[in-house]
Amino acid sequence: MIKEIRIRNFAIIENLAVNFEKGLNVLTGETGAGKSIIIDALNLLLGGRADTDSIRSGETTAFVDGVFEVTDPKTLDLIRESGIEMEECELLVKRQISNSGKNRCLLNDSPVTVSTLAKIGDRLVDLHGQHDHQALLHPETHIDLLDLYGKSGDIRDEFSRNFSDYLAQAKKLHSMKMDEQERLQKEEFLSFQLSEIDEAGLSEQEEEEIKAESNKLKHAEKIRAGLQQSQHLLTDEQGSILENLGQVLKELESVLEIDSGLAETVERSRSAYYELEEVVESLRSYDRSLEFNPNRLEEIEDRLAEINGLKRKYGNDILEILKRRDLIAEELQQLASNEENMKVLQEALRQKEEVLSKLAIRLAEKRESAAKKFTGSVEKELKELSMGNVRFGVRFDYPPDPDGFILFRKEKMKATPTGLGTLEFLFSPNPGEELRPLVKIASGGEVSRVMLALKSILNDQDTIPVMIFDEVDTGIGGSVAEKVGIKLQKVATTKQVLCITHLPQIAGLASSHFRIEKEVKGKRTRSSIHLLEYEERVEELARMSSGETITDASLEHAREMLRPGLTPSGG
Repeated sequence: MIKEIRIRNFAIIENLAVNFEKGLNVLTGETGAGKSIIIDALNLLLGGRADTDSIRSGETTAFVDGVFEVTDPKTLDLIRESGIEMEECELLVKRQISNSGKNRCLLNDSPVTVSTLAKIGDRLVDLHGQHDHQALLHPETHIDLLDLYGKSGDIRDEFSRNFSDYLAQAKKLHSMKMDEQERLQKEEFLSFQLSEIDEAGLSEQEEEEIKAESNKLKHAEKIRAGLQQSQHLLTDEQGSILENLGQVLKELESVLEIDSGLAETVERSRSAYYELEEVVESLRSYDRSLEFNPNRLEEIEDRLAEINGLKRKYGNDILEILKRRDLIAEELQQLASNEENMKVLQEALRQKEEVLSKLAIRLAEKRESAAKKFTGSVEKELKELSMGNVRFGVRFDYPPDPDGFILFRKEKMKATPTGLGTLEFLFSPNPGEELRPLVKIASGGEVSRVMLALKSILNDQDTIPVMIFDEVDTGIGGSVAEKVGIKLQKVATTKQVLCITHLPQIAGLASSHFRIEKEVKGKRTRSSIHLLEYEERVEELARMSSGETITDASLEHAREMLRPGLTPSGG
């Protein structure tokens, strides 16, 4: 229930706080006093759209706070799943609207998104203003009401989940069913690419190796000249390096007999001589093997050109080309398995269709069965609201779908996210008139009473603990108003009800009566609210009955409207 609401700088409200009670709470006051503004503020707390036009003139920020008592386990789970800590089942909701655009939503002082607030707000309060009565004139809402009455929600939710999965799988299958010629062309192109790379027989080190060989072949003559000059310097000329080193070795060996301390130096010289001899032999061997082979050079240049051509197509280097090759092979495999995958998906869709078909038929039959009881219950409630000759009905429409998969009454029917076909409430307010769509013939007062009748019927099924009615008395008066009040009073035995009304017959049945007043101080308009005591209620009911001129008769009539059982304080 709503325990408290505080409003600052919102429309003509400067600073207002009110504690609501259990049962039927009515709000009365003159036109323009700010009754609907309080409902607008409550709507803001429930995740409604923030509008900077609602900020009080001369102010930059508007604030609306509310304290809710939450006991429903599912609602508590939803709040906790949103990351909000709960203590003693109290939820503090705060909305802040700023001209700067920095709006805030807080639940127990934790910031949340407006969408999260709206999702939670939908489970806290059922708000019905003039526009919400008009929502009854949209046939798409009728199926929700019938499902609530017939307790079809679980089957409908199961169907909706499966139908959503089915549509996603069907979309996937459609995307897989590409044009066969297009698929074959793509497969042919990828096969060519794979063959081109595989036939090249690439390896990661090959490019570096053949580039080195190409460089050697191109400079073979220069290499040979260097080798031969080196050999000449080492051996061929008198006084060559090797000859001179041999002479050095002889000289050192001759003095070694005299001075043994030169042994290490002599040994190193001898090693150097032998090492140079091996160098000479290596140079000769390399020289003999070296040849300029223009054919081999041409082969290498052709191979490098082939590799560069592949690099332009498939990657910056051989490693990238080989990675691209693996991706091409994988895509080819997927294309090859496309037909098999489609068969698997088609079978999954067929099984899903069987599940959906059973659920849809079961749901349709359950709705039709519920509709028979539902229409009788609505008519009974409306008769209690002085609509004795009214008739109410539910029309089901099942559009055929030759390509559909749900066979219902020997005909394939169109499936929607909510089941089979659509339904619409029918209405006949007067004897002899046929049932026609409610949206086309019901007056404003009739729609208000139909809405109240529906809420009375659905009171036990609906888990939302708070109901707010704004202008539920549109187009009615007299004895009908009293009956509407009795209905509201009945709903308020299990829910907290807030109701804005202009009718004393309804206000007289409230368990708590609040008056909203507007006053002008210092050229500024302010709106205020306070809970009326017994005598204040009498005066307010008298004013509502006879206008500003209150007579003894109107006061006495007001006292008669306050039912026995109310305390003198009006509590």
